[in-house]
Amino acid sequence: MTTARTIEFKAQRTVFFSQLDEDSFFGWLEKLPCVSGFQGRGDVLLIRVLQSRVDEGALRDLLALFYRYRIEMGQLAVFDKPEFAHWFHKKSAYWYKRVFGSGAVNPPRGSGRRKRVVMVTSGI
Repeated sequence: MTTARTIEFKAQRTVFFSQLDEDSFFGWLEKLPCVSGFQGRGDVLLIRVLQSRVDEGALRDLLALFYRYRIEMGQLAVFDKPEFAHWFHKKSAYWYKRVFGSGAVNPPRGSGRRKRVVMVTSGI
């Protein structure tokens, strides 16, 4: 549930290639001061973010996390605010089309790797 203070993002069918990769993902979430919690529901991980804790550094970290783990980046358009516009709207940035353009959906991964999907059933 998204409220005026908390935004809930969905990471659907997140792929991890090893146990360390999975540990890194959840460790990254736990280190982000703007993330207030996360909870798995089936193949969806709900990530709760406190709007008031999202500054430029936090938004850049969320962009990197979403990009790295192929989470739908169009969700981050909710942070399209004047205080971020000078860098967030940089058309040459790796995130621009995935957040604002027609390419908002992340491109599929190569088919040559074996995928490991983990369903999370508990959160912090």
